[in-house]
Amino acid sequence: MSRYTGKLGELHSAYTRVVSLWPVDKLRPSHCYKNVLNQQMNLKFEKLSTIHGTQLNQELDRIEQEITALNNLVKSKYRFQNKVSEDITNPASHRGYYTKLLE
Repeated sequence: MSRYTGKLGELHSAYTRVVSLWPVDKLRPSHCYKNVLNQQMNLKFEKLSTIHGTQLNQELDRIEQEITALNNLVKSKYRFQNKVSEDITNPASHRGYYTKLLE
């Protein structure tokens, strides 16, 4: 349960949800970006709980944009919009290199 109320509580819940969906890095499982996002989130929301007025509204709008961007990354939206060519993902000099890294 979130200790924040109103709009701040809604955003905290949304941020927590999107961070929980963040995938584990198969190449560097010991370096978890999910932990970095959690720490960053905690710092942001502690700061937000102390400000009021128009500054708070501006920060809330910015956090909404961050949550949208994180959701898009989790859902691989940009991956499908910007396809990487086969020449890059499977170079002639070392066929299957990137595929083997992820196995």
